[in-house]
Amino acid sequence: MKTRPIRVSQRNSRDGFTLIELMVVISIIAILMSLILPAVQAVREAARRTQCLNNAMNISLAIINLSSGRTGVLPYVDEGGYNWPVSLLAYLDRPDLAGNPAYYNAISLNILTCPNDPNNRSMPNGLSYGLNGGMGDFPVLNGIATEMAASGGNFGCHAAYDFGWITGQVYPTSCPPPPSGSTTLADAECARDTGVFWRDLRSYSNCPYNNDSFRMSLDRISLRDGVGQTLMVIENHNSQNWGAGTAGNTSYGPLGSSTTFSSVLDCAVVINRNDLTLGGPNGRLQIMGTAPVPVSRINSNKGMNPGRSPFASSNHPGIVIVAFCDGHTRTISESISFAVYTSLLTPGGTRRGQAPAGDNIY
Repeated sequence: MKTRPIRVSQRNSRDGFTLIELMVVISIIAILMSLILPAVQAVREAARRTQCLNNAMNISLAIINLSSGRTGVLPYVDEGGYNWPVSLLAYLDRPDLAGNPAYYNAISLNILTCPNDPNNRSMPNGLSYGLNGGMGDFPVLNGIATEMAASGGNFGCHAAYDFGWITGQVYPTSCPPPPSGSTTLADAECARDTGVFWRDLRSYSNCPYNNDSFRMSLDRISLRDGVGQTLMVIENHNSQNWGAGTAGNTSYGPLGSSTTFSSVLDCAVVINRNDLTLGGPNGRLQIMGTAPVPVSRINSNKGMNPGRSPFASSNHPGIVIVAFCDGHTRTISESISFAVYTSLLTPGGTRRGQAPAGDNIY
């Protein structure tokens, strides 16, 4: 009787990866992640930047549309006793909020905030953009800016005429003359060439304001440096309080009022006169030099002092987003020449000795 040999099936004894194989797989995954994640982050940042650009454009177009119904004059920084966004609500597709002060600063508006702004995004009083306030006197100590009071001969308020860098005096001459005389109308005109948006001073009859009713207009800018060469809206992640308007609060600025405490520190962007050496025969606006490290340069303070740093700042890497007075938007590098940046803020700088800024230098 023949016996058949019993075949024993060989069983694979490998139950998993070896340590070396596992390390190779992990290394490959790590390499792929290192290649993919930066690309994903870049796409996300590009999307956030695009949204921020759209916000700035829509805000500037709202301002232009508002001014078109007012023969071209622009709103005040503290329009109607509140910060400037309140005057734009009907033009930002929020007419339901217009005329309802109880909601000012009580809700968040995405159109007023940059998605990269941790201080303001989704916050009830969030505001990531400031209006171009031009040159002003905002001393900075330990990164905190202060609005100068119009007293003691230092007329440095953000107003339509009395920037301390002009002559340090008051206008018009009906005020008691300071020790070295009074500012002339020509000086006031020079000051009005340094910025686009001003406070509403019509209700202030005391010196140095004297019921000043000046409003900047797009026509005035067009006849000077041009709306396409003058900044209107500038990103600042230290901005806040899109509504403001708390009665009787005088802690935010030298004006004070029973109706408003609207502050340039909250909702405007300025350059400090102490950062510039000004001179020349043509109204003392020609830039003769700048500080070695200007405190009001772009991104000097990236969101570290909300409400106390009215200077351009952004959490977009290396740039700040701006909108011009013709409505077009773009990014500006934080490494831009400070003199060029200043010329973009001043709507009438070329009349005062500044060189025109070419499109290829910013």
